[in-house]
Amino acid sequence: MDIPPGEKLTRFIRYNRDFAEPDTVRHQVFLPHKKKTDISVFRISQLPDNEVWRIGLEHVQTDKLPVLARADLLASDVYGNNLEVIPDPQFHKAHANITGFPAERERSKTEDRKFRRAIARKLAHASKLVLIPTE
Repeated sequence: MDIPPGEKLTRFIRYNRDFAEPDTVRHQVFLPHKKKTDISVFRISQLPDNEVWRIGLEHVQTDKLPVLARADLLASDVYGNNLEVIPDPQFHKAHANITGFPAERERSKTEDRKFRRAIARKLAHASKLVLIPTE
């Protein structure tokens, strides 16, 4: 466990369907793609809010998918779901991956999906929705 439990993490949100104002993060935000067992986050405990948004705008946003919001949570919420947070500074010095989601296997795909969704729901429930500031 390289990242302390009290470290604040964020997952940037680029789809309207992934949140509902004023404070609901939907579980899809924390669901890895089918073949993957990890999701990308950023470590933000030591960063001012404007720097956090700059990371999202420069490293996550695309022309077709703007950053709309973010989901903030603590590393302890990740560890509490038997997942790990692994630093991955090659992409950005604050980048990390939440790893340990079960892989979808061919013979028990439905059961694996349910389990992955259950974990994603717990992470979404533990997170706080932060909308991108408007100017």
